Amino acid sequence: MNKLCILAGCALMVFGMVPAEAKPSAVAAVSAVLSRPTPAARKAEIGRQVAMMCNLSLSGGDLDRASAFIEANRARGAHWVAEQISRSELGDACSD
Repeated sequence: MNKLCILAGCALMVFGMVPAEAKPSAVAAVSAVLSRPTPAARKAEIGRQVAMMCNLSLSGGDLDRASAFIEANRARGAHWVAEQISRSELGDACSD
């Protein structure tokens, strides 16, 4: 579970690394992902959010792992998912 959190963190940690006035909060970004109706749509939204927040395209494997983490934990809600990401070891994934 921790390894999956870390891998998903690579994809989503970017949300907590930027000023709130410039980008959506981590919870808002995760909420945008969770609001999509299907797994494919949520996966695509992960890619869009990371690109928007970080000007970074995820590899297919990273996107798959992030998507798997979201699917396994989406019932826990955006706050929980964002908290797990913020606790991951990959907080520097998108720092300038």
